Amino acid sequence: MHGLEIDPRCVEIAVFALALAAWRYPDETGSPLGVRVEMPVPGIACCGLKVAASPQDWEALVPDDAPNAAHLREGLSRLHETFAQAPLLGSLLDPSKANKGDLFAADYPLLADLLGQALASERQIPLFRDEEDRWELALSAQGLMEAARLLDARYHLVITNVPYLTRGKQSEAIKKYCEDHYPEAKNDLANVLLERCLELATVGCGVTQVVMPQNWLFLTSYKKQRESLLKGCELEPVGTAGYGCL
Repeated sequence: MHGLEIDPRCVEIAVFALALAAWRYPDETGSPLGVRVEMPVPGIACCGLKVAASPQDWEALVPDDAPNAAHLREGLSRLHETFAQAPLLGSLLDPSKANKGDLFAADYPLLADLLGQALASERQIPLFRDEEDRWELALSAQGLMEAARLLDARYHLVITNVPYLTRGKQSEAIKKYCEDHYPEAKNDLANVLLERCLELATVGCGVTQVVMPQNWLFLTSYKKQRESLLKGCELEPVGTAGYGCL
């Protein structure tokens, strides 16, 4: 189980809740297992942390003698620009889209290792220094490197209650990002997040479940998105919820 949240405080609460459940989990005698070395690290990260380094700091990670060094630096610069918007984009942030459509920028697979190095340098302290305080440190928000790993992975089940925000109420930065990457869903942030969740689902066997407004099911402004979903997805039952709907 993995989780992403834009608010660092919510990440801390979620990690603590998981840690408490793990501490209280009963052994074969029914007694709580308590804190133990073999406890897994929570797969929860904050996708709303802003990078501290400058684009030049990231570009400096590329050796001068590296093949296509200029293209790699350009690619890292684009990635820095994307991650600088993390507090605004949250889980919409997609490392693989930073250089999409740019024939002169490096491909994302070539940049993955360099991105890991760049994001690792953003951490002020290591997440786990030793066994004694590994869970104490886990109670704070994990860094962008973990968030990037989760945002780049694919999952069998993606489930969330998406945020709702019509295009008229979106900031210019959000408007542009949605129009550039999700033109068929841009009229509401909820529909954009639906598309992002579908991207995060494993191709062929992934399932996406979301809670969102229902007006897009019939409004003409979402016709192209509905057509795309009907052609590209297998829709399970869609149900309405709210006052008087049980």
